[in-house]
Amino acid sequence: MSIFGYGYLRRVGREREGERQSAEQTLWEEKERAEVTLHSIGDAVITTDTEGRVMDMNVVAEALMGYARTEAVGRPLEDVFRIVQEGSHAHLDNPVRRVLEEGQVVRLANHTMLLTKDGQERAIEDSAAPIRDRQGVLLGVVLVFHDVTEKRRLIAELAHQATHDALTGLPNRVLFMDRLGHDRAQTLRHEHLLAVGILDLDGFKQVNDHFGHAAGDALLQEMAQRLRREMRSGDTLARMGGDEFGLLLSDVGSLEQVEDACTRLLEVLRAPFYLGDEEIPLSSSIGLTSYPLDDSLPEDLLRHADLALYAAKAAGRDRYHWFDWPMDKLQQEAMEVRKMTENALDRGRLLLHYQPVVEIGNGPVGVEALIRLDHPERGLLPPAAFAAALDAPRLTRHIGCFVLATALTQTQTWHRQGMPLRVSVNISAHHLLDQRFLSDLRAALDAHPDLPPSAVEIEITETAPLLDFAGARETLLACNRLGVRIALDDFGTGNASLTYLQKLPAQTIKIDQSFVRDIINDPKDYAIVSGVVTSARLLGLEVIAEGVETAEHAAMLGHLQCHCLQGYAIARPMAPEAIPGWIRQYKPLLYHGFSATPTPTSMISIHNQRVKRFIGALRHQAPFPSLVIEPEAEQQCHLGLWLQGEGRLQYGDDAAFYQQLLARHAHLHALAREAKALYDAGDGEGAEQKGAELERENQALNSLIITTH
Repeated sequence: MSIFGYGYLRRVGREREGERQSAEQTLWEEKERAEVTLHSIGDAVITTDTEGRVMDMNVVAEALMGYARTEAVGRPLEDVFRIVQEGSHAHLDNPVRRVLEEGQVVRLANHTMLLTKDGQERAIEDSAAPIRDRQGVLLGVVLVFHDVTEKRRLIAELAHQATHDALTGLPNRVLFMDRLGHDRAQTLRHEHLLAVGILDLDGFKQVNDHFGHAAGDALLQEMAQRLRREMRSGDTLARMGGDEFGLLLSDVGSLEQVEDACTRLLEVLRAPFYLGDEEIPLSSSIGLTSYPLDDSLPEDLLRHADLALYAAKAAGRDRYHWFDWPMDKLQQEAMEVRKMTENALDRGRLLLHYQPVVEIGNGPVGVEALIRLDHPERGLLPPAAFAAALDAPRLTRHIGCFVLATALTQTQTWHRQGMPLRVSVNISAHHLLDQRFLSDLRAALDAHPDLPPSAVEIEITETAPLLDFAGARETLLACNRLGVRIALDDFGTGNASLTYLQKLPAQTIKIDQSFVRDIINDPKDYAIVSGVVTSARLLGLEVIAEGVETAEHAAMLGHLQCHCLQGYAIARPMAPEAIPGWIRQYKPLLYHGFSATPTPTSMISIHNQRVKRFIGALRHQAPFPSLVIEPEAEQQCHLGLWLQGEGRLQYGDDAAFYQQLLARHAHLHALAREAKALYDAGDGEGAEQKGAELERENQALNSLIITTH
């Protein structure tokens, strides 16, 4: 070999040696970086070979498991990493073994517990993953996990706080109602009795007043302990608030068994309580009802038990008392009603009548389907005559499906005849919350292809959302997705608020007739209706006023911009064949002289109606309206309320004029009282003269406001 060839080989050798050393340095740096990372991250990390033996672990893993790295390396992972199911302590498969078998990432099972070297339990979470080389060959497994013991403890504590009373540790009202719903469903399936009770201490307020709240709390804690010792393991004792406790005695064979249990509870609470050295003699009272003898919804069962509690206290305290109707003929009547309704359903004697809904100035926009029972002897019965059956669990779905099918068939017929009405169908809480409801609704819609879903409106009361808000909301949203509208009926009679409305997917609210009926005579009802209409319009909701009985009601609702009306002033419920003829002869409601929005002129118009009625009463033509002649009536009538509110804002800057308005208004009421006094004294002529003066004064007040406005 020449000297040149030899030199070349040496140079190549030196270059390759340099490359080798550089590669070794790179590998060493990567190894150091990996080890530093392994031992500095916050999670516990264990690596294994392909046999599942520990190759390495970081300090976090050492601390969590209780094994030193030198103890663990080389041993099967199962020796040092032992996991079980929380609660049951059932052995869990090692995730590393699954990775070795399946070759993919495996997450730890939920509620995994790690057993440490010294026998402690720690809740852990995370996963195991395969380690592969560049060619994809499995080299081992990396297991990464972290301690979630404190996290789970806090979650469990928060969940417990949400459902338990802080003072006594007992279930609270929320959990009580949840268990009541569950136990009620179980009772129906197993054909046993469920007793629902409310227990209340007699005279507890005096203990708090005399000894202070701290002493009262201590007494409640001892009371809870005594009661808990007497309850069966499957029963529920809950603190409902204050000194009131809820009782659920499930799977009961007889009422006598319930009475025996309540006798024991009363007895243990008769034993003296002690606050320091002072003996506190106390007693308690219990109100009871039982399902299904009392075939009511959960909140009604609780209300019935509460009514029975008041009866127990009224009867002398220190006793239990049953809610009445499971014990007397009313229950038998309810059973007969359910049987009558079931027979009518089977024999085709249930039918629907329809009450029109109109829009002021336009005409009919829809109808509400109202169920009737055609009794062979008693004739056509309204819903009130068989209301006990409409929510009975056995019947409610069958009735609901009948109403849907019948109403949609009839409405489709009207659409084909050129009458595009919307039909509102009442659905019970039981049916709405039934998991089969949506399939029932879809089947009804599919069976009527010529009827657009937007022509169907499901009408519900507040009951269903209050029973199960999340479930009801989801079902109603599904109805909307099908194109079906939702109406909330009887608005204002229960717990619903406008905030509540924002959370429900309703397009319509129906103001209950109890408010509409008295808007003329009761300014407070007028104010309520006005507020509901205004707020609902801001939320983009349609508002229908129920119970519109006179043209005067319709006029006043028109002032309030409530343009959709339903009631006897429009039409009574009628058979379906009568609807086309009624529509042909119907004349849209137009109220001349009334402005489209509430104004001083509107308020004068309303006031004029009342003055007119009063003068008619002086002439023996009508009963006297209230809030015209009563003391302080000028502050309580419609115009008086307006003068104190919007009127003050509008005219308050002109103090002299505003005081003149107030004085004339007060004088108007004074004249009314004088006229009534003459009428009562038998001076009819004097009363009519005073009425004429009242009429002139009212016209002057009209002119004063209208001219200024």
